[in-house]
Amino acid sequence: MSMKETKPSMETRIREATGQPEKLEEIYRDDPGKFQSLYCEAFSDNKDSVLFRAWQARLDYSTVKTRTLSNSDLLIMLVICLCAGSILKIPDHTAINYDDYLGWMISLVPLSAMFMFTMHMRGWPRMRTLIGAAISTFMAVAILLLPKEWPDVYTLTCLNLPFLLWSLYGLSRLGDDWRSSKGRIEFLRFSGEFIIHSGLFFLGGGILLLLTFGLFDLLNVPTSWILEYPGVYGLASIPLVAAWATDTYSAARKLVPLLARIFSPLLLVLIFSYMGAMALNANELFQDRSTLLTYNILLLTVLATAIFTLTGRGEKESGKLATAVISLMVAGTIFLDLVGISAIGWRIFEYGITANRLTVLGSNLVVFGNLTVMGIGYLNYHKGSGTLGDIESALGKYLPAYLIWTGFSVLILPWMFRY
Repeated sequence: MSMKETKPSMETRIREATGQPEKLEEIYRDDPGKFQSLYCEAFSDNKDSVLFRAWQARLDYSTVKTRTLSNSDLLIMLVICLCAGSILKIPDHTAINYDDYLGWMISLVPLSAMFMFTMHMRGWPRMRTLIGAAISTFMAVAILLLPKEWPDVYTLTCLNLPFLLWSLYGLSRLGDDWRSSKGRIEFLRFSGEFIIHSGLFFLGGGILLLLTFGLFDLLNVPTSWILEYPGVYGLASIPLVAAWATDTYSAARKLVPLLARIFSPLLLVLIFSYMGAMALNANELFQDRSTLLTYNILLLTVLATAIFTLTGRGEKESGKLATAVISLMVAGTIFLDLVGISAIGWRIFEYGITANRLTVLGSNLVVFGNLTVMGIGYLNYHKGSGTLGDIESALGKYLPAYLIWTGFSVLILPWMFRY
């Protein structure tokens, strides 16, 4: 009686191929995430070898290094910030309506400035710089062509534009690595750290403005210029400076997963409390728009917490309790998202489809897909048939769904409804 042959584990395959560079490359391409989590252990007896050090350099260090900020770099940073702030000030010197202008320029200008400085720090890669500049110009023209007589879709476009621009910025950062799940996960880590740095700069700048306002007010000196100039120029500069700080310093690298782990148990309690309250007041979700909006904010908060907890830690750092909490969060949120999708579907069936309802439905479906991918990954992890690296790889493969949806929301959806 013949026994069924079992396929050797990846760690065993790596050990057997430690003297065969070509074979190692083949194993790596089969599953880059899993290879990265196992290669150190597989090389445990050969860590002085040149081959191990080469793989360590390849996998443990970023492929793009941001150089130290020189005097000329600082000058260029200041020029770009001044240009961005001056563009936001254009309505003050023209007949352009400030409210209509600010709705989309408040995201397009600072993020475009951030993109330009990132390209400068990376040596102005010609193709990426030209494509990025062309995209910024195209986005400006596309929104200018939207009639202001369509206030609903115009507002939706302005709300979705930052997410589309951020996705496109991610493509520009990744460059040739945009197909790599590992590169996409690195961008997610960057995004979490960027949010922390931006919040710190925003808080610090706000305190500085308040102190300036208070001091000049004590001297009976006019203070309106504080928000009109330092406030606007500072707001235009925060994304650029935050991106540079994230690339250069690691201050938020451990803070992001730490915050995610601290708040994940609290969010888990909130999820189950919300589920209990929803069971007693199910009609509110189906009838009240404000309840539905709060519910969607909860979904996005849970999703972001789960993602940053996952991407901010390594396989060996994952505690069983933390992983169990995130798994329960994802499972509970999948259930809530299904209820939310049902509520939105009911509103569409009852009152008809509108741009707002289609946007909410599409966003919830995209989030539901993301949660499902993570939920299946965590299920396999607890069954012992998968790793956290597998979940990261699946998450990286799913990210283009956000680019597709936000692109549709900004460029196509407004012309479908036209009001």
